[in-house]
Amino acid sequence: MTPKVDAPDAVSQVPSPPTERVIAVMQLLAAEPDRSFSLADITRRLDISRATGHAIMTTLVVHQWALRDDESAGYSCGPAFAAMGRPANSRALRPILSELAESIGTQVLLVRRDGASLEIVDTAGESLTAPRIGSGFRIPLVAPFGRDYVAWASKSSQQAWLGAGQPATQLQKRLTAVLQEVTRRGYVIERLSPEYVRVYTALRALAVDGEPDAITRRLAWSFADLTIVDYLPGELDTAEPHQIATIAAPIRDADGLVTMSVTAAPFAALSAATVNDLGAKVSDAARRIEQHLRGARA
Repeated sequence: MTPKVDAPDAVSQVPSPPTERVIAVMQLLAAEPDRSFSLADITRRLDISRATGHAIMTTLVVHQWALRDDESAGYSCGPAFAAMGRPANSRALRPILSELAESIGTQVLLVRRDGASLEIVDTAGESLTAPRIGSGFRIPLVAPFGRDYVAWASKSSQQAWLGAGQPATQLQKRLTAVLQEVTRRGYVIERLSPEYVRVYTALRALAVDGEPDAITRRLAWSFADLTIVDYLPGELDTAEPHQIATIAAPIRDADGLVTMSVTAAPFAALSAATVNDLGAKVSDAARRIEQHLRGARA
C-alpha cells in the first residue's frame, strides 16, 4: 500500500503562531488600506500583547511591509507589501514597453520598488548613445534617486527619504522643491552629466553584490552634492539643448501607491520641446500600464 499525503495530514501539522500573528496583522492592514491603525487598535483586535504587536510592527516597517505615520503613530500597508500584488510575469507588459521604445527611439525600462531598492524588471528597445541597462540592476531608494516614488508619498515618507543621508540644508531645499515640481509635471527628469555617468557606472558595479548598502547610499548622496538635480520651473525654458539621461513616470496601484515606474533612457542632448514630448509619452505609457494591471486584477 502506498502512503499518501492528503489535505488533512497537511492541516494537522503544527502551525507557527508567530507566523500566524504576522499574517493576521497584514490581513488587518490590507482589509482597510486607506485606514491608519494605532498599535492599540492592532493589539486589541488581534488579541496580542502590546510588546508582541510593537515587535511585529517595527519589523514590518523596517522591511516596508507597513508604514508608520510619525504624526499619528498609526500604521498602514507599506509599498513592499503592495508590490507583491503585481503580476508574477512582468513581461506581460512588454507590448506597451516595446511600443513606447519604438515611438521614441530609446531604451525603455520597467522598474519596480523592492523594499529600499529600485529594481529593473524588464526592458525594451535600444539607446544608441547610452550603455545598455539590463534587468536585475538595482539602485537604492535614497535621495536623489526614486523621486518618482517619493513625490506622491506621505510627508513623513518624504522626510525619511530626504533625511536618510543627512544632506546639507541647501540640498534639502532643492530636493523638496523638486518633489513639488515632479508632482505638478508628472514625471522625473534626470540630467546627464559627467558625475551622473561616473555614479551610474559605480552603482552598476555595486549592484552585482545585491542589496544596496551604506556605501551605495553615500555614493548617491555624493552625486546629489556634485550636480543639479532635476529641473525646477523656468530651468528647462532655454534655447540651448539639455543633456538628458532619463525621464521616468510613476505607475500607481489601485490605492494610488507608486509601486512601479516606466523610464525612457535617451542619454542625449534634447530641446525643451522634445523633453516635454518624451515626458508626455512616458506618462501615457505609465497610465496604460496602470489600466492593464487593474484590468488583470478585476
